[in-house]
This record gives sequence, C-alpha cells and structure tokens, in this order.
Amino acid sequence: MQTVAVINQKGGTGKTTTAVNLAAAFAQRGFWTLLVDLDPQSSAAYCLGLDPAREEKTLAKAILEDRPLVEAIRPSGIEGIEVVLGGPELATLELRIKNPLTAVRVLARLLDPVKPAYDLCVLDAPPSLSLMFTNALTAADGLLVPVTPSFLSAKGLESLMTTIDEARADLQVNPALLGLVLTMVDRRLGLDKEVEANLRQVFGEQVLRQAIRLTVRLKEAPGHFRSIFAHAPGSSGAEDYDALAVEVLGRMKLPERAPALAEPAAAD
Repeated sequence: MQTVAVINQKGGTGKTTTAVNLAAAFAQRGFWTLLVDLDPQSSAAYCLGLDPAREEKTLAKAILEDRPLVEAIRPSGIEGIEVVLGGPELATLELRIKNPLTAVRVLARLLDPVKPAYDLCVLDAPPSLSLMFTNALTAADGLLVPVTPSFLSAKGLESLMTTIDEARADLQVNPALLGLVLTMVDRRLGLDKEVEANLRQVFGEQVLRQAIRLTVRLKEAPGHFRSIFAHAPGSSGAEDYDALAVEVLGRMKLPERAPALAEPAAAD
C-alpha cells in the first residue's frame, strides 16, 4: 500500500474535495483505497454521509485507547473505498496523548497492520500545524498540495515548503512531493491565469499538469453525500479528478488501470 497525504497549512484550498474525489478516482480505476480523515472537523467523513461524533470507534479513540485501526474503518458507500473516521477528539489529542514522544508516528504504526488489504491510502490532513498534520507527514509516501490561484494561497506555499523540509530533517522521513495541484481554477479570469503562470514558472514541474476547474458540481456533491463521479460523472470536475489520478499514479510509478463505466449525467 502506498500512502498519499493531501496537505496544506491553509484552509479553503479544496483539500478535502481533492482527498475524497482523488480516492474515488483511484477506486474507479480498480485500486482498493483507504481514505483516512485526520481533520477534527471530519469534513471528509461528512462528504460521504458519515458522522464520527455518532461512532464509538474512531481514529482518535484508537490512538488514545491503543486500539487496532481496523475497528475505526467503515464502508464509504463507494465501491472500492473504505474510510477511517477521525473523530472530534483529534482537536485535543495533543493534550490527552499518553506518550507525546512517540505520538508523531502513531498513525504510521496503526496503518501497518491494514496495509495488505489496500492498494492505496489517501490521508486528508488538517489545515493546521498539529499533531495529526505531523502524523500525515511521517506516514506518507507522497505529498499532494492543493493550491488555489490566489496571491495568499500561493504565498502560503513558501511556509509549507519550509515545514516539509524541516519535517524531513527533524523526523528523518522523506515523503516525495508528488506535486502541487491547482484547484478552483477559472481560466476566464485574468488573475487566475496570471497566478497559474507564475506558479508554473516558480515551481516548474512540481506543479501538476492537470488542474481542477471551478464548477458548481464539485460544491454540490458533498450535500448529496457523493463523490463527483456519482453526483455528476459527465462534469468537468469528474474529468479533472480522473485525469489528476492518472497523473498522480504516474508520479508514484503505479500502473494505470482503466476506469469503471459510469452512468451518464449532464455536463456542467
């Protein structure tokens, strides 16, 4: 099992949307995928109609009570994807953890026994420098960074890149930077085109070729508890996330698989 952490210290970049729909794209292409919700707000779980607050067994409780991770795994409603529910207790984990010295690697340890059951794992990291953010860095094989075409989002990349470099040195881990993925792109706007061009000039091939175009379909899907592929398989959002999955798989050096057939839907 290879693990992709979808990370950004800044909120509002489409991180959870990318984690959920990238996992769905992997599953659609035949990769059995585990989606791990590391955000105390549980956005990834809610996107799929799951509520960790109503569950007795979550990632947070597995960490605090030293329980096996398999107890926190739930069906997602999407064929080929299972979900690890994070739980609201993740917000105060730093205050409640019994052994803070080893806490930065607890997720990697919990994932080890379930690795044989999955091809890929997608981590939806919290948008903050927290214990779970650090755990995402130590557990990941590769990092995917969503970034919107805005000045502040682009500016925040400098801080994030510094954080990644420091984590590699301090924690002695070396997750590969799979790339920066532009999200919520509207190429009809001059500013979006300008920021995208600047990012590609500064970061070069670190910026993935595939961008995610702005579409109302991606905003609608969580309200229906569906991925973009179930909600609007003919939309630009579905097209973009499938193409993103192919590009990410290529950077991970995993063989591409043909997508499953989807029901037709009106394009946006």
